[in-house]
Amino acid sequence: MVWGGAHLAFFVLPFEMVTRRFDPIGFLVLLAFLGTFCAGAYIQIVWVRFRPVTPFDSLPMGNADLLLKALASVTILVFTFEIIRGSSLDLVAAYEQRSNQAQALLHGGLSGSSSLFKLGFLTYTASYVYTVRAIIFDRKPKLLNLAIFGFLPVLLAGLALGGRAQIFNSIAYAGLAILARKYLYPKTEETRASRKSWRWSLARILGVIFVVLAFNYFVNVFIIRADVVGGAEMMLQIVAHQWGVTFSGPGADFMIAAFGAVTTYIIFVFVWYLVQGVVMANSLFVSYQGDALWGVYGLDLLSAVVRRLDPEGVADSFNYLLALDTYGFLPSAFGSLYVDFLFGALVVVFAWGWLAGLVYKQIRRGRDARWYIFGPFVVMGIIFSLVNTPIGFANGLVTHFWLVVTFLMMPKPGRQDVPAGAVPA
Repeated sequence: MVWGGAHLAFFVLPFEMVTRRFDPIGFLVLLAFLGTFCAGAYIQIVWVRFRPVTPFDSLPMGNADLLLKALASVTILVFTFEIIRGSSLDLVAAYEQRSNQAQALLHGGLSGSSSLFKLGFLTYTASYVYTVRAIIFDRKPKLLNLAIFGFLPVLLAGLALGGRAQIFNSIAYAGLAILARKYLYPKTEETRASRKSWRWSLARILGVIFVVLAFNYFVNVFIIRADVVGGAEMMLQIVAHQWGVTFSGPGADFMIAAFGAVTTYIIFVFVWYLVQGVVMANSLFVSYQGDALWGVYGLDLLSAVVRRLDPEGVADSFNYLLALDTYGFLPSAFGSLYVDFLFGALVVVFAWGWLAGLVYKQIRRGRDARWYIFGPFVVMGIIFSLVNTPIGFANGLVTHFWLVVTFLMMPKPGRQDVPAGAVPA
């Protein structure tokens, strides 16, 4: 559904490929990757006898919450300091800084960020885990704790890093966690009454305000970038040359006339962010003839380590991708894995599907509520396979490290935690 929707969006909206094209061979390779993922998941779930999901009355967190709150506190201190001493609140300066960092990566240069900044980069993703944990497992989520340890660190990280993915991810994880929560706490008279309380009303209002402010921030980032080169219409012309794809033709003219150049440009970049993996993966499947990079392409942390060991090798590999006109674009999970492992990536994709199926199976069996914490991350990984792998997208390796650590630190619920009438493990 995700990949079909991406292809549909690309061909329905007035995208025009100026210097790029779709190759049928690349599409067949994509189908092979998608089929391999589904096969891995199917093996996990085909022999499972599903039972109704068992809601749990309580699930102790043990030391897991202490760890997540400590990591969130470190993130708040570090990025507050970085924002005060830097120019993170200046969107133009932040854009220039990100461009300079991209050039440094291309040429094998070392990051100029401080040690404190690197520490914050390793801790801020724990707040995603705290957000999901608090929303799913707390019968009455504490809004102040959720704001301080869940959303504030991510907001500061987004400002300090000059990006949008951190804030968007926080909203997406919260939404998916709310969906997962409904299975643990099905609607009863008690839950209906609690959802009508002033706390839930306040939470909804604050949530809407946060989403509106975040969307406004996203839009301003794109507008600032367009203003740097002369406005939205000029930006659409520039991306046609630099990206090889733009909005063009009668459909684009109609959108500009109906919505204006700025709104049309915003729609273009928002949708292009999600569908460019469709184009880039196709190009990589057909054109990439280099050696396997063994994770250097798809994992930021591994790339940072190898840059210190072999900067020239990294620069040569990235310059080769630049020559293919794919460097700097989002390659999708499958394009990224293909560059890193060539057709050995099919083994990785099979394992990914197998693990996703394992989470689905454990949740559906209803024996151990801890598995619910993985649900939003698995779904998010599937949706954003359009961008990169779950561990390669937006510092995902560190995110999933804290996720697994949290899961292991959560005490396994015993029989006394299972409501009367439930099927025992």
